[in-house]
Order: sequence, then structure tokens, then C-alpha cells
Amino acid sequence: MTDQATRVVPAGWYEDPSDPGKVRWWNGIAWTDHTQAKPDLDADANAETAELEQKFHESGTTRPRGRVLSTSTSASWLLAFSPILFVLAATAAISINLYYLQSPVVWALLVIPYGLSVLWAFLDVKKLRRWGHTPPAAFWGFFGPLVYLIVRKTKVAGWGQLGTFLGIIVVGGLMHLALWSTDVAKPLAFAVQIQTEIRDELISSGQATAVACPPIADTMTVGALYTCDVTLPDGSHNDLWVSIDSDDGDYSYSFAL
Repeated sequence: MTDQATRVVPAGWYEDPSDPGKVRWWNGIAWTDHTQAKPDLDADANAETAELEQKFHESGTTRPRGRVLSTSTSASWLLAFSPILFVLAATAAISINLYYLQSPVVWALLVIPYGLSVLWAFLDVKKLRRWGHTPPAAFWGFFGPLVYLIVRKTKVAGWGQLGTFLGIIVVGGLMHLALWSTDVAKPLAFAVQIQTEIRDELISSGQATAVACPPIADTMTVGALYTCDVTLPDGSHNDLWVSIDSDDGDYSYSFAL
């Protein structure tokens, strides 16, 4: 090999020409006196491979943290607040029955919140199944939102929806008890009494086809006068005067002249 050929070899450790078991430092121009044992490349590669396999095994055996899947669907929260819808439907049915139409058909309004609750139960089941949960059977929705939410709690995690439903029931019950156990609801109760008794008497006697009295008796003072609107059999309207006669709730009424 010529000097011109050897000059192009870059500096580095190369196999010693005089001892294949060692490496000698080539400075880019000539061999130097620096030598060292020839490294075992196979052993280094095997050691590196073993280290990588060990790390991979350790990472593979480490249990990954499970991701908590949400169980809060919009349909389930609509079910949680459904008691409010039932109260509104019942209030509307009572008002219509008292002041506008005396018919059992009016109570069909309660079918609306019931039907919606069944629909929401089906939508909740569908969404839970899509999210990878095991939802309750959809037919539980036909037993009402409370039963469905109880069964739902046994299938998926989370107390929010059932707790909200029960909370609304408890708060509503306490409010109702507080109103009717005090004088707060007395004007309303008295107005409903007047409306119901006069309506039933005039309609049953054929003197009227509809009666609409004030929904709240704003005062129950003796001598107070209320005016009700009466629809006569011929379709015309006439005023009916209701007078409070005693502190015990006695009253009398007569048609306006």
C-alpha cells in the first residue's frame, strides 16, 4: 500500500496488523504505539440487547392506570330532573280541570312526562353501551324514572342522577308540607274550595256550563267580595258575586244584576 493510499484513512482504532487480538491507534498518517485489547462486539451487542429486553419486560408488566369512563349522559340528567316536569304537568292538569274543562281526558297530560322519561331511558342505555358500559335493560324505563335510576345505579358507577332525583322529591315534599301545615296556602285552598263547590253546583243544576273564579283568595276578611265569570248555557257570560260571610270560611254568592 502506498503512502498516498494510507493518508486517506481517517484516524481511529483499527485492528493491529501485528496482533489480531488487539487494536492500534492510527493517527491518520502512521501507526502509533498505543494499543488495547480488541473489544468483543458480539458481547456488547448481546448485553445491550438483554438490557433493552429487560426494560421492555419491566414496562410491559407494569399495570397501566385504567381510564375512568364517564357515566354522566344528558338523558340521565333529564331523568334526574323529571320530577319537576311531572309537577308542572300535574299543575297544568289540575288548573285546566278546575277552570276550563272538567274531563278525565285532561289527566292525559301526565302521559307527556312519562313518555319523555321512557325515551330518555332508552337514549341513556344507548349512550352507555356506546361508551363501553354495561347499562340496565331499557325496559326498566317503563317502570318510571325512579325505578330506572335505581337499577341504573346497580349497573354503572355514580350517585349523581339518583341523588338529584331523590333530593328533588324530598325538597318538594318538605315544601308542600310546610305550605299546607301553615296559613301560607290557606288563600289558595279557600279559592279552590269556592271554585269547585260553585262550579259543581251551577253546572249540575244546568245554570252554567263553566265557572272561573280567582285562583287565589287574596283576602278572607268578612265582607270581602270576589267576582267569578260564569258561562251561561246560551254561551253568554255573567258575573257571579261571592261574599265572605264568616271567619270560618262561610260564603254566599249571587248573580250580578
